[in-house]
Amino acid sequence: MRADARAKRDQIVTAALAQIGTRPNSEITLEGIAADADVGIATLYRHFPTRAALYDACAIVFLERIESLLDDALDGFEDNPTEHFESFVWALVESGVGILATALAADGSDGGLGARRDAFMSKVQLLIDAAAPHGIIAPGQSPMQLATELVVATRPLTAPLADILPDVRDRLVRHLMAGWRTTA
Repeated sequence: MRADARAKRDQIVTAALAQIGTRPNSEITLEGIAADADVGIATLYRHFPTRAALYDACAIVFLERIESLLDDALDGFEDNPTEHFESFVWALVESGVGILATALAADGSDGGLGARRDAFMSKVQLLIDAAAPHGIIAPGQSPMQLATELVVATRPLTAPLADILPDVRDRLVRHLMAGWRTTA
């Protein structure tokens, strides 16, 4: 792919990730993504013929970004397990975890997304396995359960709910983390 075409593709993915992370699904349009990326809708469709293709590309980029956060959480985990685990969860939340829904639903016919998701989830399992003996998370929890719960709890709200309850996402994440804990 030519450098200018690659740059436009990257602009589209960046704009889409920003919208997915901050807006309810009902407010996300391909036209809006194209406008935010400063490209025409035809350029968006040239790179991504379907919404699913765009979301798959976004999910792969998102997984690549958050894998470094996961590596940070795993590195030196035993020094401060609770801090490392919670920092990873909050970093996911702040990164706009909603695009994970696309990765979670990947079925293997998605140009590598399913394999990428599975590799990432295997590393999340390492974090869960390290956290469980410390009571941070109940044994037997799966990466898919945690990711799904985070996606559901952190979906951007529509107005007026977002205006009335601006801190609801953070409260729900704190409730989730409290619910994951055990009395080991």
